[in-house]
Amino acid sequence: MRRWLPLLLVLAAPFDSGAAGRAESKGESGHSAALRALHLLAAEDVDGARALLDPLLAKDSADPATRLAAGVLRFFEQRYDEAISLMESARAGDPVGYLALARAAREVTKGDVRFESEHFVVAHPPGKDEVLVPYLVDALERQRAALGASLGYVPDGKLAVEIVRDAKELARVTTLAESEIRTTGTVAVCKFNKLMLLSPKALLKGYDWLDTAAHEYTHLVLTRKSRNEAPIWLQEGLAKWFEHAWRGGGTPLSPVEAAMVRNAIEQGKLVTFEEMHPSLAKLPSQEKAALAYAEVVLAVERIVARAGPEALARVLDLVAAGKDARDAVAAVLGVPFDRFLADWKQHMASRPLPRGGDLHLRRLRFRDDPKQRGTWTEWAEIPDEKARGFARLGELLRGRGRFQAARVEYGKAYDRVGPKIPILADQYALAAMMSGSEDLAERVLAEAIGWNPDYAALHVHLARLLVRRQEFAKARDHLLAANGHDPFDPEIHAGLARALAALGDPGGASREERFAKILSGHEADRAP
Repeated sequence: MRRWLPLLLVLAAPFDSGAAGRAESKGESGHSAALRALHLLAAEDVDGARALLDPLLAKDSADPATRLAAGVLRFFEQRYDEAISLMESARAGDPVGYLALARAAREVTKGDVRFESEHFVVAHPPGKDEVLVPYLVDALERQRAALGASLGYVPDGKLAVEIVRDAKELARVTTLAESEIRTTGTVAVCKFNKLMLLSPKALLKGYDWLDTAAHEYTHLVLTRKSRNEAPIWLQEGLAKWFEHAWRGGGTPLSPVEAAMVRNAIEQGKLVTFEEMHPSLAKLPSQEKAALAYAEVVLAVERIVARAGPEALARVLDLVAAGKDARDAVAAVLGVPFDRFLADWKQHMASRPLPRGGDLHLRRLRFRDDPKQRGTWTEWAEIPDEKARGFARLGELLRGRGRFQAARVEYGKAYDRVGPKIPILADQYALAAMMSGSEDLAERVLAEAIGWNPDYAALHVHLARLLVRRQEFAKARDHLLAANGHDPFDPEIHAGLARALAALGDPGGASREERFAKILSGHEADRAP
């Protein structure tokens, strides 16, 4: 999401961050300096705002404008008690919502457990969310290093990361409505000098929470490098382009996203850059949001194809210097922006579809939405009516412990639709395992992963077979893949404990064994 913030006042003149300090040194009024500090905060320049406001507070702590701006600064520093006290004492009400946000953040994070790494401070509710921390910190530290290498810039200091329990809490601590979060599937926001991340346990099947955290952290880096001047299409395109950088890179589009772009091109239904403003989280559906992300990352892909990966940093530098983003892209590519747009659209129309590109988009399913509960909802996604009937019969038989009969019915459905439907392949493989056909189970799971690499249960159940055969390195890799989507399955961590112990990592094995106990209830869950 783009990091633009409402300000107490909008100054007409272009803002020069260096001028803020120079003006104050020449005797600028406290009121004017406070306004300039708010501009700095709008660009996520907390250090610059602090350099202006802390001396003002020391000199005249009673000035209402100074107290109001300092309260906003304390909010950006996650010092919520001080933020609330300062903004309340300014007696200016809450014209742009910072006071309400500070109160909400204090309430939501009250009692959180905190963990610090070299560059991040993670706050999470006590209990099961503890299992996220080591993986989250590792991914973010890696992302920071990767962005430094690619863009030549990383923020100083430590970034706060706040894990929230559900969509209601995410709405409270951001400027998004809960309906917008559910409609577009927004699960993380990076603004106010912090990363706010929805716990994967809020969704029925989790989500790609590590890539998402990396994506949102990228937004912070882009905002600061561009001085918050990059438009939404460029911000989101770059954030999606770099979201796999922490794990060495990856394909920018899933098969489903690639198919969505192709269909939108053919039907003339692309999301325009204007429709993307002010945020992709405000688009009318998850499908529209996914399409918009796919479009903008392909724009970045085209820039890189034409001018190399170093072109991205050059574009951001020009934007930070005041050049319009369209003009910056044109200057770096050496062609008019309209010609680039035509080339981009041609690229989207002709880009080959990857395997699986004919599948429909899988919507995120929130756990507290009664309309999205139950296995039957997933069976309804099978397009073939006869296959759907066989699958449902197999589910009934499996529930009664008749695993061989269930395997037969699942097999009939699988023969009709193949490995594209992950819930079917997974249940077929489980029935095969339970009826003694492990070779069949392994084949089905491997085929299904080829089509559905992000479906955690497929990796977990294949790892179960690999652990039995003592193929611990392969098992570890599949369990880590599963953990990147659905980290609250205790079998993931129990399997990792066994695999890591066998691979000579007793510390990691001990940690994963404790995580498995927390998630299975054998260690008290301290969550309220």
